[in-house]
Amino acid sequence: MRILLRRARFIVFLIGTLLVARTAMAAPVPDFTLQLLDGKSIALKDFRGKPVLINFFHSK
Repeated sequence: MRILLRRARFIVFLIGTLLVARTAMAAPVPDFTLQLLDGKSIALKDFRGKPVLINFFHSK
């Protein structure tokens, strides 16, 4: 029973992830620029046509 529950949760998680990824690919992302720690800046438009993963995190 536990194995079936784990598999069902995994399948639901996988389907949800695929739906979010599909939606994210359909929506255009506005261009923005971030300043790096060394003072240089990087723009999202520099990666046009390439897959980009952006991870914003917060720590205290």
